[in-house]
Amino acid sequence: MIRFDKLKIVTDINHISNIDEKAFTAQSIGGLLLYHKYSIDKPYQLCIIANYQHSELSIEFTGKILRDEYINLINQTNIKKCFEEINRLGICTLAINDIIQKSEVVKCDVTKDVCYSELDNLVSYIKQNLSNYKKWIPKEKQNGIVLENSADTPRHRKRLTIYNKEHELGLSGNKEFLGLLSDQKALLDYFKGKIRFELNINTKVQIRALLEVQNNTLEDILASTANPLATVLNEAVRGIEKTPCVKNVSNYLRYLLLKDCNFNMIEVEAKIRSLSSKNTAISRAMQPYRQLLNDLNRSAYPDVKLQELISMV
Repeated sequence: MIRFDKLKIVTDINHISNIDEKAFTAQSIGGLLLYHKYSIDKPYQLCIIANYQHSELSIEFTGKILRDEYINLINQTNIKKCFEEINRLGICTLAINDIIQKSEVVKCDVTKDVCYSELDNLVSYIKQNLSNYKKWIPKEKQNGIVLENSADTPRHRKRLTIYNKEHELGLSGNKEFLGLLSDQKALLDYFKGKIRFELNINTKVQIRALLEVQNNTLEDILASTANPLATVLNEAVRGIEKTPCVKNVSNYLRYLLLKDCNFNMIEVEAKIRSLSSKNTAISRAMQPYRQLLNDLNRSAYPDVKLQELISMV
């Protein structure tokens, strides 16, 4: 079942009523009311815009609106609860069944949390094995990595973030969210050792393509059986069976020489001698190769295979 950490839906303006004028801001021109807007970033993100010019209601919210059920993210079985939580705020009344049956998804973040303890190695692997270094741009972020393609138009842009979810929940910005929970420990325990894969999809065309649906209705999106995370990972990262996550250029070059010599230190020494001057201290020159081979044998640089990664997401 596909899961989301964020959804933005658009529906008919008649599906909202009882708007609290004190909670919403109003925008008017010449006495004509254009829209009502309610927006918060904490303890979760929620934005509601009743646009009277276009007779349109947009609602954008994150999975944290589910409180203790956040571990399940937004999915087909709990979508109704998301709207019930909004109604519980007392700022407006949403016609929940109508919204579920008669709305479109215009943006979404497809998300999965995976138990995986070697995030640093995974980041190193991805950076070393991009399928196209001109097309895919890796950007390191605190406790993770962001992969973006260099497409010219929004309909072709993709953005995949992989990060330590346990660490992110411990940041000060989540203090208010954690304060909503009836059992903080249970939620924090669930996210221990988990990393998050999050794919931002920001156009209707991309949503249909990546989720393999014919239209953007909320019901069809939630019922999708596609795996867009695996699709993008396959597109962005090459699958190499045995490539250690060597973490600097010098060691990578040493690794290539070790590999060329079948990891046989006698062959490595012969190669070093043949390429060195008579004054080179061979024993000293061999030391970094011995150290690297020892590290490899101790799995200091464990293999991270793309197919294994995809099976997790």
